Amino acid sequence: MKLSVAANWDMALLDGLADIPEVNSIYAKLPFDIIGGGRAGIVVPSVNWDSATAYIDAAHKRSLSFCYLINAPCLGNLEQTEEGKKQIVSFIGQLVDMGVDSVSIANLAVVALVRHNFPNLAIRGSVLSWPTNLSRLKYQESLGVDPLILPYSEFNRDFHMLAKIRSGISCDMQLFTNISCIYNCHYLGEHAASVGHASQVTQKIPPAHSFLDFYLWQCTRRRLLHPELLLMSRWIRPEDLHMYEAMGFDEFKIIDRSRSTPWLLRATKAYADRRYDGNLLDILSLELLGDPAGFHGDIENQIRERMRHYEKKERQLMLRMLKLRSRLLALDIYIDNAELTDFLDGFQKTRCAETYCEDCRYCHRYAKKAIRFDQSEARILAKDISDFLEDSLTIKSSV
Repeated sequence: MKLSVAANWDMALLDGLADIPEVNSIYAKLPFDIIGGGRAGIVVPSVNWDSATAYIDAAHKRSLSFCYLINAPCLGNLEQTEEGKKQIVSFIGQLVDMGVDSVSIANLAVVALVRHNFPNLAIRGSVLSWPTNLSRLKYQESLGVDPLILPYSEFNRDFHMLAKIRSGISCDMQLFTNISCIYNCHYLGEHAASVGHASQVTQKIPPAHSFLDFYLWQCTRRRLLHPELLLMSRWIRPEDLHMYEAMGFDEFKIIDRSRSTPWLLRATKAYADRRYDGNLLDILSLELLGDPAGFHGDIENQIRERMRHYEKKERQLMLRMLKLRSRLLALDIYIDNAELTDFLDGFQKTRCAETYCEDCRYCHRYAKKAIRFDQSEARILAKDISDFLEDSLTIKSSV
């Protein structure tokens, strides 16, 4: 087994990962750069160029390779202009000088640009390139993308397709382990483009601009009202890794870059040990739910610092957001891993892509026995989130 783990720029994380032999690589990026990535810049730990360079060097000394994420799917057509191409190539050159071992790219035009100008730089796949069928995976393999990262929503529990993919693709492949996006999320494309732009310096967004992440809050509201969505998400339990290894998958990816070092080490150790006793939410990444101590301390500090520059309405909305976040983290959702011992077996028989969830209700039944939280408080929170989002849509009159 090989594990690739999100890095939060903490040296203590590197020391901890060095003691877990299954870990062979880490991945991260600067909060803001010219291409952007899969997280908004304000929700990941801050780091400057010199510190990032030192961190990569420290990773190499611990025999960990480093992948830099440049996986925003949309660059606002920067890659279509002559000046934009020059800027991108210049930035990639800086990454090479920094010592990165590989880059993860979502935009296939950027893949072509990087491959042409840096033929020896390894390019790893990104789920945000939407390789959602065998044809798309084969095409990315032909571009020299290796390993490919399989879209979790489409494939993590589709064992029929996983077998076809593994037999039809010769390059390496990674599977996400602890990602918790809603299955077949309605906002997947819009959210990816949104956070990509929210991590790009080319957008020239002033400090006085708030980022409420409408899509994330909508998904959180839905989970509170429909707990079965927590089980429908295509995460993999540590105890079930052997099922994927038996099919020929041995590379797994652990998220999230917004997490604290103890949280990341806990999740990594659980997957390396192929076992976790207790609350599965301790190792699954949900951005507004779970262990209150599991998030990097920089994030709320960064949000509060930016709030000093906001106009009154934006500042009031952000304060409401932070209060809602605190209430969500206090909800203490418990997903009993012991109740999910045979949960994955049902997906060997059911083709979810061909089945309406409301007709099946398999995850609904498991949710009733495996998930515990104060549902009365959850309904109140869901209503408050709805009000918050409704108020965020109010457009200030220019008159």
